[in-house]
Amino acid sequence: MTAQALPYGDHSAPRTSDSTVLEARPRVLPLLLFVTLAVALFFAMIYLRISLDQSAFEIDGLQREIAVEQSLQLDLRYKVAALQDPLRIATEAERMGLVYPAERVAVVVERFGSGAQVLVQEVPVRALPGDGP
Repeated sequence: MTAQALPYGDHSAPRTSDSTVLEARPRVLPLLLFVTLAVALFFAMIYLRISLDQSAFEIDGLQREIAVEQSLQLDLRYKVAALQDPLRIATEAERMGLVYPAERVAVVVERFGSGAQVLVQEVPVRALPGDGP
């Protein structure tokens, strides 16, 4: 038993069940999907690179601002240290007329009960000479 040979021109075209010849079309859809995916991937890579660069610029700007604020903080700490200097405070107090008292006065406060009376009349103390009536 031998197989029947196909004519030379017919074996390139596929046949259907009813023996009709289908047209041989190039497969465009898979190629189109691959090209679309490649272009989308290319643009996604560009977008990611741009977003990374923008983040790097923002971080660089923030680092510059941090450096400026740190230098301002150091300046303020120096000013606070200068203002807290005991020698400066003593000089300012003397300029304002504040001096240590010549004598120490002890103030005794009696415990007040429900029916206790004030034993000593309080007299306001003058802070500066010439103050008051």
